[in-house]
Amino acid sequence: MIPILYEATETEFTSNGIGRLRDCISCEVTEERNGKYEVEFTYPVTGKWYSTIVEGMFISVIHDDTKTRQPFEIYRRSAPINGIVTFNARHYSY
Repeated sequence: MIPILYEATETEFTSNGIGRLRDCISCEVTEERNGKYEVEFTYPVTGKWYSTIVEGMFISVIHDDTKTRQPFEIYRRSAPINGIVTFNARHYSY
């Protein structure tokens, strides 16, 4: 799954946004019934879009059998560890 990065003002999530995060190392969605619906992804500091990704922006990912992209708002980033940063995002509907 390759996340797509969007501006913080995006509302449609139908285009390719700012760009696809092809350098993404991992991307895992957690969905609990009546609970948490989040994504955690890791991205290298040497990645094409690293300097563009900030809290408040959105990513969209496909994570289930419906093949429907779901938008998530980035709310946290870790400090770089060995050149890798972890980002956390909540589903747009939160």
